[in-house]
Amino acid sequence: MATVTERMSKVDTAWLRMERPTNLMMIVGVWVLKPGVSREALCQRIEERLLQYPQFRQRVEQDAAGATWVHDEHFAMDRHVVLEKLARKSKGREQEALQDRVAELAVQPLDRLRPLWQFHLVENYKGGSAMMVRIHHCIADGIALISVTMSIVDG
Repeated sequence: MATVTERMSKVDTAWLRMERPTNLMMIVGVWVLKPGVSREALCQRIEERLLQYPQFRQRVEQDAAGATWVHDEHFAMDRHVVLEKLARKSKGREQEALQDRVAELAVQPLDRLRPLWQFHLVENYKGGSAMMVRIHHCIADGIALISVTMSIVDG
């Protein structure tokens, strides 16, 4: 397959370049899903619905003039949908374990050699599932990301 490229908009390039180790330009969200979802089902939904948006299969290359979206020839869902086990907490403190993990993920930068997003799934969380979503702001702003990510759920 030929390498597909597209210049990143100036606004999105600004989001990319504003990032610092102490100020990641990443949108982090948590979804609690009932009924729960398996990793396999989540991957299928992402494949069918989320990956229709090109940036979710593209990595970023920067140059002096800006940045370019480049098709990731080595895209692998395993790098983007991570199965998580939360630290064991006593009954009633599961949310604390989830919050602790979200806090850890919020300060870990996304891998710049890959498309700039990850979903971390806890399959068994309080009778359902929990999903921690990390998406770089250069992919889309918060409002656009709401509609994009909502495309993977029904209702």
